[in-house]
Amino acid sequence: MAKQVENNSEDELFGGSNPEQSSWLDKKPKNDDGLLRPKLEQGENGVRELTIRFLPNLQRNGKIGPTAIEKSIIFAKFQNNPELQGYFDSLKGVGKECPLTKTYWLLRNSKNPDDNDKAQLINSSKKYYAYVYVVEDTQVPENEGKIFIFPFGFKIFEKIKAQAEKKKNPCKVEDLISGKDLTLRIKEVGGFYNYDTSEFEESAPISFGGKQLKVNGDNQISKEERQRVVDFLYSRTHELEEYSAKDWTPEQYDKAHKIIALLTGTGYDNTSNPGATTKSDAKPLTPLTPSNVFGDDEDTEDEKPAKMTKTAAKSEKSEPVADASAAKKKAKAFFNDSEDEE
Repeated sequence: MAKQVENNSEDELFGGSNPEQSSWLDKKPKNDDGLLRPKLEQGENGVRELTIRFLPNLQRNGKIGPTAIEKSIIFAKFQNNPELQGYFDSLKGVGKECPLTKTYWLLRNSKNPDDNDKAQLINSSKKYYAYVYVVEDTQVPENEGKIFIFPFGFKIFEKIKAQAEKKKNPCKVEDLISGKDLTLRIKEVGGFYNYDTSEFEESAPISFGGKQLKVNGDNQISKEERQRVVDFLYSRTHELEEYSAKDWTPEQYDKAHKIIALLTGTGYDNTSNPGATTKSDAKPLTPLTPSNVFGDDEDTEDEKPAKMTKTAAKSEKSEPVADASAAKKKAKAFFNDSEDEE
């Protein structure tokens, strides 16, 4: 819904020079990605606490979109190969087969414990993104009254789902009239952020701009209040769709090729990547072994291998060929399989 323009505002609307019209450009901090990322170190006594409200996704075209965006994210963590580290959106989110996801499940479902360890290097997790309004944050007061995009995981998702599926008084927590605020409590348990004690409050109309939404007796809101809500929802600085799954860049395709080669001994046919390295230009990559998955595989002065006999050397040279052949057969069979094992 668009605001009506008063007659005396037409000069400013068409070619006006009021500096306040562009002042919003200066309000956006550099490197601001619009995400709400509560950190434990911002809290007190080992607890980070704030109150948020999930919001409906009123898109710029006036339509209501999905409340949350869901996607799978792969994090490649190679401490000894930092150039391969980074985040990848699963290509399933853009309707493509994802070679990193398939490699993850291949290694995770392997009966070889060494393969299971390698799977941890390309761990996959599901992430959700939704608009939230920070109702109260005494630990980081500058967050209060602002709309963010909140990335959250399975635990918060389950709490939202539980509210929607309650047998008595089910609740859509993002509803502006009958939704609920969420008191978010973050603690550290076992070295990870834990959200178990986070809980939804009682159902109530949303409060913003210092006033609670006015609701009539028949659960309706006036035209003026509707416009106040629209203006409030559009006061955000980022769009939820910015965090939808995206296809990889040519650099990411090449990086994924190298990661898979390290983990399995073979790459994949990345012909869908216009910037892919050709086979003639590609350099062979040594697959990871159990000894160098998590540690440094370089020999130290005190750990140089003993000199081998000719017979042992001949045997040693023949083993990698057999291993490489087996790896290629296994990889070929795997990548030809269209079924996912999630």
